[in-house]
Amino acid sequence: MSHISQVAPPPPPPPMVRSPVTPDATKELPVAVNITTDECSWAWEYPELQKGCYLSRVCQYAPPKHCQYYPVKSILQVGPTCGLVALSMLLNGHPPAADLLKEAITKEYTLNGELFSAQYLFDLTRKHMTGPGACQLHEGPLNCKKVRELLKAGGCLIVPYDADVNHAPCLKSGHRAHWALIVGYLVDQQDRYYVLARHGKTRNLAVWSLDTLSESNANLVEFAQPKGYPDNDFLLPPDGIGGSLGLNERCILVNGLPQQAIHIRCP
Repeated sequence: MSHISQVAPPPPPPPMVRSPVTPDATKELPVAVNITTDECSWAWEYPELQKGCYLSRVCQYAPPKHCQYYPVKSILQVGPTCGLVALSMLLNGHPPAADLLKEAITKEYTLNGELFSAQYLFDLTRKHMTGPGACQLHEGPLNCKKVRELLKAGGCLIVPYDADVNHAPCLKSGHRAHWALIVGYLVDQQDRYYVLARHGKTRNLAVWSLDTLSESNANLVEFAQPKGYPDNDFLLPPDGIGGSLGLNERCILVNGLPQQAIHIRCP
């Protein structure tokens, strides 16, 4: 029921003009963080890096010994397409995740966009990465010399892991399996090694311990029906996500990106 006031109401506000946006853009906008202290001031020229380190409490008061990354543009996923979005981000959005989804469905790699096989995503990556040795499927612990040397040389990783409620790596036996694109690394003053990550659930640049990500990658052993998709069927590899075609201790190593990585030179 309407309520009529005795005082004349103020004039209505002017209509809001909205710019056209894609479905991805409507899902989440970057969270504004005003860093009013000198925390992570070494990265002030690189706002997304400063914000990522600030939110993760990494290198708050001292610059890292080493840091480099690719300023890859974020893409938010629509549906359970995190692996396809990670690949699309690596390819600078060409092709878009929607086209990769059509391709993956045609190849019978997925039903809804899910990819519970590192081999399947590797096959898609290899098709779209040109040049000999542009990518390879890594089997074994993620926290190893081979992976660190690849990142130092300017490579990237596409990594499956268990995502916690804040999207950081956790140990849920594969029940919260997710994909991320590792776009760089950071070594702090105590020689702790971190990776810089993009994934389809947020626009923020993530900063994670490589050791924690490695442990999460190694605990992917069983599938659980995602809570957000209680009625969907999902395609699993024949021997499950913990088998030879699955996700456990698997990732995709990528070399030879055409763009130039940013090297952070700290005093």
